[in-house]
Amino acid sequence: ASLPATVPFVGPEAQERQRKQEFTARLGAQQLRQIQRLVQLIALAHPQITWSLEQNDRNWFSLWPGHSAKTLLPQMLRGIVESDLRETQLEVTAPTASAPEPLQAQTSNQIPLAPDSCDPSGQLQLLLGLPDRCHRRRPDWVKVAVNGRCIRLPELEQTLLSAMRRSLPRDRYPIAFIHIKAAPQQVDWNRHPAKAEIYLSHLAQWQEALKQAVTQALQLAPETAQLTEGTRVQTLLKAAEQGAGYSLRRHINPNAQSDTEANAKQIQAHGLKALAQVHNTYIVAEHPAGLWLIEQHIAHERVLYEQICDRWQCIPLEPPIVLEQLKPRQRQQLERIGIEFETFGENLWAIRSAPALLAQREDCAAAIIELSLGGDLNTAQVATACRSAIRNGTPLSQPEMQALLEQWQRTRHPQTCPHGRPISMTLAESSLARFFRRHWVIGKSHGIQ
Repeated sequence: ASLPATVPFVGPEAQERQRKQEFTARLGAQQLRQIQRLVQLIALAHPQITWSLEQNDRNWFSLWPGHSAKTLLPQMLRGIVESDLRETQLEVTAPTASAPEPLQAQTSNQIPLAPDSCDPSGQLQLLLGLPDRCHRRRPDWVKVAVNGRCIRLPELEQTLLSAMRRSLPRDRYPIAFIHIKAAPQQVDWNRHPAKAEIYLSHLAQWQEALKQAVTQALQLAPETAQLTEGTRVQTLLKAAEQGAGYSLRRHINPNAQSDTEANAKQIQAHGLKALAQVHNTYIVAEHPAGLWLIEQHIAHERVLYEQICDRWQCIPLEPPIVLEQLKPRQRQQLERIGIEFETFGENLWAIRSAPALLAQREDCAAAIIELSLGGDLNTAQVATACRSAIRNGTPLSQPEMQALLEQWQRTRHPQTCPHGRPISMTLAESSLARFFRRHWVIGKSHGIQ
């Protein structure tokens, strides 16, 4: 019989030495990651510079330059391409005696700031990932730079997160880079010992400028029709909802217009022409750059949600709706969102008001019960929009489809629904030409080699 292999004895000193080596290796990896993140942040603020880092005489990582941060960010984050990002820039200027009227100022790319002892003029640049294409599990890629230096500005970061709250899926966070160029007098570096955070003068005006920049970045641009693979289209069509039995038919109001639409005439439609429906669920639309598929329910939900946010009001119910067995927390929730009610008997309550969109609905009682189950006012607004939107499986006429497309294109955040689901899919004309080999056929038919 063979003897068992002997295990070499490792003394306490050798174990301690091994632990120190492992700790040193881990510490080195952490420091390298910190260096990499620091260089990436500097590169975003200075995209015209080429960066190349070496470790042990080997190239560690490189960043090639570009005209803006839009070229660099795909080099830093895996799976991100330039078509997933949007750039916008606002010139922030102080009002002067010869400034235009307030209504004219709202239609330009300039945000008027309140005059103060220091000049509040400046520039805000925003690089934002489209919410239907890229997002993160943590809010670790909302970066802010001021005058070429990356810093922490929590107030501005929270403004961006709030502006994107109803454009991203649940528990997901945006990818964004904000670069502010302001007068040195506006920046106070005495907020953090390491100068990692600052105080910024006229912060409320910069926050308002950031909100407008987000709105502009998320608008549907004429070049949004991107190359889409055929397999992705097939997957979408296979996911069409089955069983289109709905007892209540929602409708589209062709004349409906939100307050934002009335005040933002610069937001124009982009030439979408409704052609047909697929499974009474997806609207097929012709675009100058290709073909679009739009899911009708969530497109209508986005339209209604922004209208509700602009004009949330509860109107009286005649006659009132009587509900029973409302728990204390449900009654508190109804009070929180502005629905009036009173005791009507033992375990009975008379609902005296309801949101305007639900007041004339047959399922108003069920909707109020749903609203009473929890959430803040914004959650109630989302639930009201979702319940009021047309359902998938509902046939629409061509004028109804066209009206829905025009209303949807003029929303503030047309990329996704309030729950974060993507609303549209684009198929570029160049992709169609390549799939059908149109250029190849033309060349061969004319004898071109």
